[in-house]
Amino acid sequence: MSKDKYNATSQDKLFDEGETDYDEDKYDWQNMPEFKNEKNDAFRKIIISFKDAAGVKSFQDLIQQRITDKTKSIWHPALEKSNSILMWVDNEA
Repeated sequence: MSKDKYNATSQDKLFDEGETDYDEDKYDWQNMPEFKNEKNDAFRKIIISFKDAAGVKSFQDLIQQRITDKTKSIWHPALEKSNSILMWVDNEA
């Protein structure tokens, strides 16, 4: 059984002894970059119901956005998607 303060008893069954031990004091947290999680909430959310496929098609044409059977939500105006992946890279290894 793990003796760490996180009580990882369920993890102990998955890992060898000592693999779940965590000592935060051995890491230098002083030089870490600041993380800012900016709010990205919608101003307003509205549920729109359609009587039939023609209504969906009419609405899709009106807002000029594609709506599929799998569409759960949309932004209006449409958000531009970025293909970039943001990640922290440490060249000191």
